[in-house]
Amino acid sequence: MATKAKPLSFMERLSPQVSIYRPPASSLSSNTNNHGSPKLILLASWTDAIDSHIVKYIAKYQTVYPASQVLLIKSTTRVFFKPTRIPEVVAPAIPAIRACFPEPSSSTTPPELLIHIFSNGGSSSIASLYQAYAADAASATGGDQDPLLPAHTTIIDSAPSVYTAAEAVVFFTLGLSTIPRLLALPLIYAVTYTWGVLIATGWLGFRDWTRIWGDAHNDPLKNKEIRRTYIYSEKDGLINYKLVEQHADEAEAKGFEVRREKFVGSEHVAHARKDEGRYWDVVRTTWEGAVGG
Repeated sequence: MATKAKPLSFMERLSPQVSIYRPPASSLSSNTNNHGSPKLILLASWTDAIDSHIVKYIAKYQTVYPASQVLLIKSTTRVFFKPTRIPEVVAPAIPAIRACFPEPSSSTTPPELLIHIFSNGGSSSIASLYQAYAADAASATGGDQDPLLPAHTTIIDSAPSVYTAAEAVVFFTLGLSTIPRLLALPLIYAVTYTWGVLIATGWLGFRDWTRIWGDAHNDPLKNKEIRRTYIYSEKDGLINYKLVEQHADEAEAKGFEVRREKFVGSEHVAHARKDEGRYWDVVRTTWEGAVGG
């Protein structure tokens, strides 16, 4: 029997977490300005996203921007809970980015990079990429590498947040059926609330990495972002919408160009499934620089 192709088999695997799609050279040569396709789309998936879900977003991007390269960074639970390792995990993406953008860009030039972040898993990947990218530049011979990612626009889907025990309980019980969930809940509550205390006190070196990653996106010294859009919903059980709006307010206060798109009734990283037309219109108009809500 023929083996069924894996959903992401059309991408070149650079590491277990990093893959890239390069369209035909004829398509790339037609991509000459930011009014068309981004030169590169950097998609940072949510934690433990399965390939058949990820590929739906990549396929849509291939339809909307057929001339764009697509660089995928996956997030896994195994890595997510080892935050100091994430810069090393995302590092294989750096040569692909530098090859696509050999010359430094500035925050005043039109963006050619579109970053799409999903949940705190994607937030952790991109925040760690800022760090790894700067370290790569510092170690380069001659010191002529740009320490900041190229000028870009950003879509932030269902993120960021800060640590709360209640949302951690939701995270750890996702996918559990009723009986296993009931059996696991006492231990999960004990672990998540103890974890919250350790973070609050800083004991044993515990830190709120979700907050650290979120703060990195709002640091003007760490990136050359041109504009961003938050896509979120009040019904999201994993990410409190008020924390998303607070992050947007903080970004705006620091000079970032911010757009807020609150969907109604959509679950965590399921906004495109709830209203596909609106979702991709938001992506397109964010890239093109249209004014939003």
